[in-house]
Amino acid sequence: MNTYVYAVTNMQRDLATGIVIAAEFTVTASNGTASFTTNNQTAFNSPPADPTPYDELTETDVIVWIKELVGPQSEEQADAELEAYIIRSASVVVSGTPW
Repeated sequence: MNTYVYAVTNMQRDLATGIVIAAEFTVTASNGTASFTTNNQTAFNSPPADPTPYDELTETDVIVWIKELVGPQSEEQADAELEAYIIRSASVVVSGTPW
């Protein structure tokens, strides 16, 4: 079973209200031996009823929002990318030119 680590890399917010409207984030999938990181982004549908002031937000707060909105899809994508990476890594790769 893979484990996942999320990290927020950037956010966009409405300057007038301070409400975060989108986030860019990474998900790193690891099977204990190999890992692969995917880059993702998501927009948030609507402002929360009781928004946290921008300068009081933590990365953990935003990761909770991301996981609630697109967590399963992001983890499925990370799993697929990790599996493809493992398959590619098992190939024998050589360098050179044909001339």
